[in-house]
Amino acid sequence: MRYLVLGVVDGLITAGTLSATLIFRGGGIGLDLLVSLAVVVASINALTVFVAEFVQQMQEVKEVAYKVSLREEWLRWSLLHTRALYATAKSSAFAFVSSLAGALAVLAPAAVFPPAAPLALALAVLVVGAFLAESWGDFAWVVGMIALAVAVGVAVGLAFPVIA
Repeated sequence: MRYLVLGVVDGLITAGTLSATLIFRGGGIGLDLLVSLAVVVASINALTVFVAEFVQQMQEVKEVAYKVSLREEWLRWSLLHTRALYATAKSSAFAFVSSLAGALAVLAPAAVFPPAAPLALALAVLVVGAFLAESWGDFAWVVGMIALAVAVGVAVGLAFPVIA
């Protein structure tokens, strides 16, 4: 579940950062750029999750192997390794899909009707905040935190435009 939410937030921030110049300075996003950016954003997140998750999984496999054999040694590939790789691949796939959804929440409205992109970004932040918050008090700080992260990303994107 954490990778689903992380993926959506990552997609919002990264897509907002990369496309900030176009979205906030009146440029348009064509369908080809929309697809390219969304796939790049989702791929980066999926690869990041894969590396982090696989390192953690391999550390756990090593720990289990040590506890079973009570000595430290390099194990040959085993069923534990295969299961760890499968779990990692599954987490990465979920991260890709959720990050793609986050990126599309920003980029699709920008492609269809560019002036609506900032509103769509704000709405996406509210929806993710509502999903994460357990109470109204939580909602305020969760939305504030996500909005701050998105705002910093957009500011970086405007200060250092990647796509102009």
